[in-house]
Amino acid sequence: MQFEEVNDCNDDLCMGSAVERTDEHVREYLIYRGFTGTLKHLDSDMKADKEKGFRVDKIIDQLQLFIQTFDLNGLKDYWGYLDRRLFCRLEDIYRPTVSKLRTSLFRYYVVYTVQLKNIEKTQEFFQRQAQELQGQPEWRDWFILPFMPAPEQNPLFSPYFSRQWSDTFLVSLHNFLSVLFQCIKPPQPVLLSFDSEVQRTTCLQEENDQLRHMLFSLQGEAKLKKQEEMVHHKLPPYVQNMDRLGDTEL
Repeated sequence: MQFEEVNDCNDDLCMGSAVERTDEHVREYLIYRGFTGTLKHLDSDMKADKEKGFRVDKIIDQLQLFIQTFDLNGLKDYWGYLDRRLFCRLEDIYRPTVSKLRTSLFRYYVVYTVQLKNIEKTQEFFQRQAQELQGQPEWRDWFILPFMPAPEQNPLFSPYFSRQWSDTFLVSLHNFLSVLFQCIKPPQPVLLSFDSEVQRTTCLQEENDQLRHMLFSLQGEAKLKKQEEMVHHKLPPYVQNMDRLGDTEL
């Protein structure tokens, strides 16, 4: 499964940056007003924010952190949260895509345990997920994985041990979440609209400054050129009459 790469990364970063800046503005205001209790609750909620301020890259980082620390419970719980919070809003025609992404995510986890030679975690995955996965055809052949001496050389599993497969999966997941956030994003609050206006004004100010510097530079060049022309046209009289002088007089 692979999605075409989309161009929403910049939009995601802009949206995420706007949220982060607005969060800081709110914190600054609460400190200014002395609302320390509210500030503590805000910091606690921000720390527990599973949507990461609508930053898809941070969501991917969180999923990878669960995998790298062999935290199967955390990985399942976090995907379950995304399913309840985001994926459930999709039309039924997109459920197979969500299911394929989930399958690829857990295959990514299993392959990682094998690559790190952590056979205990590999076996733990199949033991804990056996009841759920046994009825799924796409997992039928995977139960022999913990017992294979070199699965990365087996034609059935070797593609999943390649860098190309893992990169493709991560890009596909990133693009899917990016499009999802763009489609189901709730109406933007006034605070974020204010941030957008501030950023637009800042960009216009920077553009005006650049144009002003360019204008000053052009004016300086024009003035210098005019001075040079005046020097060339106001030569001393003796230089102008040099053609009348003899060799000795020169």
